[in-house]
Amino acid sequence: MLDGERIHIIVGIDPGIKTGYAILDLKGALVASGCVKEASDEKMVEIISEVGVPVLVASDTHPASHFVQKIAARLNIRVFSPKESLKKIEKREMGRKITDVHIRDAYAAAIKAYRKYQNRLRQIDAIDPPDAEELKKMVIMGHRIAERLESQTFKYKE
Repeated sequence: MLDGERIHIIVGIDPGIKTGYAILDLKGALVASGCVKEASDEKMVEIISEVGVPVLVASDTHPASHFVQKIAARLNIRVFSPKESLKKIEKREMGRKITDVHIRDAYAAAIKAYRKYQNRLRQIDAIDPPDAEELKKMVIMGHRIAERLESQTFKYKE
């Protein structure tokens, strides 16, 4: 956790009889994962909220399932869905070290979503503003941050 604040997270969800979830911080590191049998959207929201403040819910399918959309709506955040559903081989490649297929699929969804924003998130880290986490959240949520950055002074990390 940052300065007593809860971390911002990207959540990958693979719904089904067993619902897999994988949660990344905004540096792309896996911070939590698991599998819940017959999970309700309420249970998933509870699990996610215990880990941090979600900024994006990711699916490995296009379009995202109703269950994933429902969770995003309950959390009041956007859904990331790839242009086309991820193939099994892609998911295996992304989650080589993850043995549970549901967690691996959720992890692949979260990684795919993270990669969409990765360059902009790294640029924010490079300029090291005092409110980096908030700026990253704004980028992922689709807000413009140029005006906010112009009003700040900061040094690039060495």
